[in-house]
This record gives sequence, structure tokens and C-alpha cells, in this order.
Amino acid sequence: MNKSKTPVIIAIIGAIITAAMIIAVINKTSSRNNNPPVTNNNSNKVSINEPEDKLQKCLKKINIISTEKIKGTVDYSDNSSANLPNIETKYPLTIVGDGDVDIEIFSTSEKAGKNNNGWLNETAEEFNNQRNRLSNGMIASVSVRSIPSGASSDYISNNVYLPQAYTPSNELFGKLAMEAGAKLKLEAESLVANTAGIAISRTAASTINSKYGSVTYENVVDAVVNGELQMGYTYPYTSATGLNFLVNALQHFDSDNILSETAVSKFQQLQKSIPFVCYTTDQMVNAMQSGTLQAGVVEYQAYTNSPVLKGGYDFVPFGYKHSNPLYSVGDLTQEQQEALDLFLNYALSSGPQQHARDYGFAPDSSYSYNTRDISGGDIISAQRLWKEEKDSGTPTIALFIADVSGSMIGDPLNRLKESLLEASKNIKSDNYVGLISYNDDVKLNLPIAQFDLEQRSYFAGAVEKMKAGGNTATYDALLVGINMINEYKESIPGAKTMIFVLSDGQCNRGVEYNTSAGIVSHYGIPIYTIGYNEEINSLKDLSSINEAVYIDADSDDVVYELAALFNAQM
Repeated sequence: MNKSKTPVIIAIIGAIITAAMIIAVINKTSSRNNNPPVTNNNSNKVSINEPEDKLQKCLKKINIISTEKIKGTVDYSDNSSANLPNIETKYPLTIVGDGDVDIEIFSTSEKAGKNNNGWLNETAEEFNNQRNRLSNGMIASVSVRSIPSGASSDYISNNVYLPQAYTPSNELFGKLAMEAGAKLKLEAESLVANTAGIAISRTAASTINSKYGSVTYENVVDAVVNGELQMGYTYPYTSATGLNFLVNALQHFDSDNILSETAVSKFQQLQKSIPFVCYTTDQMVNAMQSGTLQAGVVEYQAYTNSPVLKGGYDFVPFGYKHSNPLYSVGDLTQEQQEALDLFLNYALSSGPQQHARDYGFAPDSSYSYNTRDISGGDIISAQRLWKEEKDSGTPTIALFIADVSGSMIGDPLNRLKESLLEASKNIKSDNYVGLISYNDDVKLNLPIAQFDLEQRSYFAGAVEKMKAGGNTATYDALLVGINMINEYKESIPGAKTMIFVLSDGQCNRGVEYNTSAGIVSHYGIPIYTIGYNEEINSLKDLSSINEAVYIDADSDDVVYELAALFNAQM
């Protein structure tokens, strides 16, 4: 190479490199000026160390609109019977009889469900296949409807729907229905035998045995009263096992008068160690598995068929026998009575009874069941006492979050409003309540305040003002609600907290599920969710975080479901 040309070549290469660097800088600057910043899809995810900061950052991006407070009319009328859902859609028949004379039986789910819970369904189907004839030659058949003991009692005692027969888990709900005006006749003291009990973790049982000398129902209840055990029981307005637990606890506290000062005082102490009364058995079992509850009420047939319970928990029997009595309802015709008698004879015969034992229905012959007579009036009084004293003087701060997106326009919104207004009648005045709604934005319809007459009036006015339209920013509203609860709780630090979310669709705007789930988990507020006219898996997941409940409701039964949920929790 000609050495004289080398400096020239080096200079040219240097110029080219310099020009390239200048062009790159210009392009980078231009890109910054003309394109928006790229959003990191994971920017909303919450690490365990930053949920509080993340909540505040999210709140800054949410548009919150405060609405004017307007008083509405407070309605105290009792519309409970009118609010019972359409029985055909809510509780469809599990067995449909096609005989000339058909007997419909209301039954609880442990007898009229599937697999090991399907004894009555299978027995009825076998009976129907036999084409049994009455004395006049007509064919007899049986239909079965699976429905909770308490709901059955409501339909029957309010004359909303009358079957020909009714088999609750125990006689308590039969007596309660008769006290409320139902015409029932005991046809059989027991269809199949079962036992109510407490499933208690073996570790907790060992501790009670060491201190009290034995693991009995009475010792378990005393351990709860003394703050040594956390247990749960099911809603005594619908659950026969929950009602059995309630009346037996009160009888344990005072055998002569379940409403005495002693009984009430002890019951208040009991409730202080009950983290929550479970709306469903599934909620209770999930809480037991997570370790929140060390014990919970359950029937033996369910216990023995559950590998989870039988594998890690002892069964402690208690109370009145769950003998699954059978009542006739109203005045049966001669043919109906004969058909019912035919079915009873078959159901109580050796084959079906052995089948029941195979499914876990069997009496505990080693346990002395409670045989003390209790009136329907005392049972109703026990339920009322539970409603008044179940929170043991601890108030609840609750926020209701209502979806008012475009899909709620028309009848859905009207039924949602009705459900909130009707259900709010079940909220005690010493609790604290607020309301927000959401679509694209979050509307603060009613700040949290004690639910006295004035707040009830503002609540009614806020509900009536809600209008639908726009998108569905569910988790924006949820984070606003969590912040409202947290701020209000500073003035009442010992209060329980809960949020109720009512939505008919998936979130399609604003904060994502993963972000809200991390924040919900951090603050520990139970989120009760109602999927309105659609099953929404994300709401189910949200409720499971802090062991609350998801309810799948529709326009026909949302009023009834919400009223029962509020009565249980508020």
C-alpha cells in the first residue's frame, strides 16, 4: 500500500464512523420526541414489600367522582316471602316422577345431591321404576327437589310453594316451620340416620384433651369461650347443623333458660373467638384447610366421605340427632297419602337402608343425643339472639361496590337496586356502611358512616340515583374501597371490615386483577362477591383470597341471596 495514502484512508474511515454516531444520536432523540414511552405490562404487579405504595400509586391514576347526598325513603316492610326466588330455576327438581299420583319431596343436599350425597334421588328413582300402584290402580311416583332446610321452611311457612313432603336434616327446622304457621305432620321420625359434629384438627384436639381431660362438645365450646380455640359454624337461618350448634351452645350455657343473662353473656364470649360465621360449608372447610379455623361443624356423613376432613380432623358429635325426619305438608288427598306411605315403606326397607349406610348414613350408637324438648318459639328466639349478639359488640365497617356499566342498563340495574334496598334491612344500626359504584370512573355515592336512620335514608337515596353506562373498571373501584375502609378504620381500630362487590361482567378497564389481588391479600379485608347473571371466575378467586364467599346470582334470586348474605355477615 502507498504509505502516502494511509492518512487519507484513516481520515475517511474516521469521518464515516463519526457520521454514523451522529445519525444514531439524532434518530434516538427523534424517537423519544415522537413516540410515547413503552408501558411495562408487569408494572402493576405487586411485590410483597410494596403493596401500600402500590395502592397509593394506583389511586392517583383513578378518577373518583363524588356525588351529592340525597335522602331517600327508608322502607321497613317485610317482603321476605315476596323475595323468595322462582323455585323452578333456583332449585330445580333432581328427580321427576311421572306417575298418576306424584309426591314431591323437599330434601337437603346430602340426600338429594350426587354420588355419596344421592341416596334419596336413587331411592326415588328405584321406587318410580317399580311402577307401584295404589289400591285404585293408579301409578304412584316421587319427585325430589334439593333445597336447604331453611329455604324449604321459608317456602312452606310463607305458602309460597307447597310440596307434599319435606325432609330436613333434623326436627329443629320442622318445629320452626310449624311455629311460623306451616301445617306439617310427622310421617317418619327418620329416613336415614346422621350425626352433627365438630371436625377439630388433631393438634387442637390433643391440646383440649390435655387441659380438659376429654374432647367433648362441651369442652370444645368452653375452649372457644376461653379464647383457646378458633372455630366456625354455618349460618343458622339456613343450615340445620349451624342451628343445632347454636341451640346446644345456649343450652350448655344455661339449661333452664337459653335467653338468660348468663346464656347471653357466654354467647357473646363465644362469638369473640369465632372469626366469622360461615355462609356456606365450603367457606368453612376452606378456612379450616388454610389454618384460619381449627374446627368447624359438619355432619358425620360429610365428614366420613371427605378425605381431607377424615385424614386430619377428629369428629366430636353433639346435639340433636340428624335423623332426617319426613313430614307431610298440608292436607294430602287419600291417593297422595297412600302414595307417600308406599314410598316410605320402600325407603325404610332393608335394601335402601343398606345403601344409605354404604353412603355414610349411620347413627353413632356410642353417643347420647340431646333429647331435651325445645319449642319452635325457643328456636326462633335463638335465631333472633344470634342476629343481635353474633358480633359480640364488635361493629362492622362495610362498603358496597356496585357495577353500573352499560350491561346493567334496564332490568339488571333495577333488580340490583331492589336487592341493595331490601338486603340493607338486615344490617344492624351499630354497623358502618358506605356505597360506591363504577363504570369507566369510580363514583363515591355515599361516604362510610354509622348506619343509623339518617345514613339509611342517604343510602336509599344513593341507590335510587345510580345510573348505568360505560365500561367495567372493577378493580379501580375495589382499590378505592380498600382505601376508604383503611382510612375509616383508623377511628374504629377494633372493627371488623368487609367489602361486597356486585358485578355482571369481567373487568375491561383500569387496574388489572393481579395488582388488586396482591393488595387485597396484604390488607386482609374479606371481599364478598356476587356474580350477577354470569359466573365470573375472577370474582371467585378474589373472594377466596381472604376466605370470603362468591355467590352466583341472577335477576330472579339476587334479592334473596343478598338479603341472606347481609343477615349472616352484618
